[in-house]
Amino acid sequence: MLDRVSIRAWERILFVECGDGWIAEEAWRRAVRAYVCGLDTSVAHVELAKRLREVPGKLEFKLWDGRRLPLPDGTFNRVVATLGTVPRHDRAALLRDLGRVLRPEGDAYLLQSTTGEGWLQHALAEAGWTDPRELARTDDQAAVLLHVRPAPPTPVV
Repeated sequence: MLDRVSIRAWERILFVECGDGWIAEEAWRRAVRAYVCGLDTSVAHVELAKRLREVPGKLEFKLWDGRRLPLPDGTFNRVVATLGTVPRHDRAALLRDLGRVLRPEGDAYLLQSTTGEGWLQHALAEAGWTDPRELARTDDQAAVLLHVRPAPPTPVV
């Protein structure tokens, strides 16, 4: 999956539902001098990721409630979210929150089970995300990786 995600030096990258943090760590290693943050709803995953991988100020892991990202607005260049494990509250609200933490030129990458593609397309449209592009599918066709961008804000007249 990381081969399909645009990762550059000096960027700030967020992983939502990062599990034990191995993918966040691998992105951090690939992106010279990047800051990478991993969020997960599992206390056990966050504790394990912190113990095995955390590098304070460079590669950090935090717990979140599955609804609102505990992060300031506009702080990340890239967001990579595994949506299959995110609680199924208001999905469009979650997607809007992903857009909230992205910088204006930011990109998001969503990994989703192919059995959930219908709700995802609807939630993306409702949240104002544009141009979802499929980048890859797993070999067994069970999951799809999409590249999406939030719609630009509408100018106030």
